[in-house]
Amino acid sequence: MKTAFSPFDAADFLDNDEVIAAYLTEALADDNPDVFIAALGDVAKARGMSQIAKDAKLGRESLYKALAPRRQAAF
Repeated sequence: MKTAFSPFDAADFLDNDEVIAAYLTEALADDNPDVFIAALGDVAKARGMSQIAKDAKLGRESLYKALAPRRQAAF
């Protein structure tokens, strides 16, 4: 018999400021900066990507691109 698993989405569990702070703190402790970028994306998704983009005066698509894995900063 095959076991079916549903995909895990951290954003589903980021439901209050204390949990979000702990999540970001742990992600920041990782040596890989992609882990922190991914965590920021999870928090943005949990909080509402459209609202965060609006508050940051960015297009939603720009925010998605900025938080995409393996995104290199461009100056």
